[in-house]
Amino acid sequence: MDYEAIKIERQDGVAILTLNRPETHNAMNQTMFVELGAAAKELQNDSDVRSVVMTGAGKSFSSGLDLGSFAGLMQLSALQIHSFLKEVQNTYLAFEMMDKPVIAAVNGLAFGGAMEIMLACDIRIASDDAKFNLMEIKFGIIPDLGACKRLARLVGNGYAKELILTGDTIDAAEAYRIGMVEHVYPKDQVLPEALKLARRLAEGPILGIALAKQVINRCWDSDPETALEFEAIAQTLCLVSEDHREAIQALAENRKPQFKGR
Repeated sequence: MDYEAIKIERQDGVAILTLNRPETHNAMNQTMFVELGAAAKELQNDSDVRSVVMTGAGKSFSSGLDLGSFAGLMQLSALQIHSFLKEVQNTYLAFEMMDKPVIAAVNGLAFGGAMEIMLACDIRIASDDAKFNLMEIKFGIIPDLGACKRLARLVGNGYAKELILTGDTIDAAEAYRIGMVEHVYPKDQVLPEALKLARRLAEGPILGIALAKQVINRCWDSDPETALEFEAIAQTLCLVSEDHREAIQALAENRKPQFKGR
């Protein structure tokens, strides 16, 4: 598929998905949301892609919603607005539940909907000049693409409520301190470090990584018995996989395993 507002590059089993409207700090317009939905399906179904890095072109990850692109939103009915929101929510959920690790490489601004898609990624790497903001409350509305749950899961209810209820901007150091991002690097190292981690994951047992991701996502707030059952089912699948047999054989032969994802 030819994309206008994003681009996808592939190298060494890693897909680099770039938000690609640098002239607007990658503001998220309707085209970008549609293309992100298509990209999620494309990358999920591409067996050659084993991990994904999401980043932004130019100076920012994304400044958030392109208000000009949604000037007619208030002319829609409540049902139409709800339908639109559900469609975008499902796009973000597709990245969160994709059977491949998704790493956010965040440079510059990550505001509003951009911060929300970052929260839907599995691992977040930020530049030391990154800024984060959920500004919706300043417009009398709330985050609506998953941040109310995802942010609270990452940083706890207190910090999540403070950020959402005030709409305050925080920097990379504060985001790291509260556990919202996992790593902070100088801005020229963010994408290389994200790619290094993505390549490492791409060389790993893709079935085991996929199942571990699904168990973590689905069992975060489940009861212990349910979580243990998910683990037991996933482990059973791993133990009968070719990847597990390859790992055992490689250990016996004192070599690096060559995982094929089966």
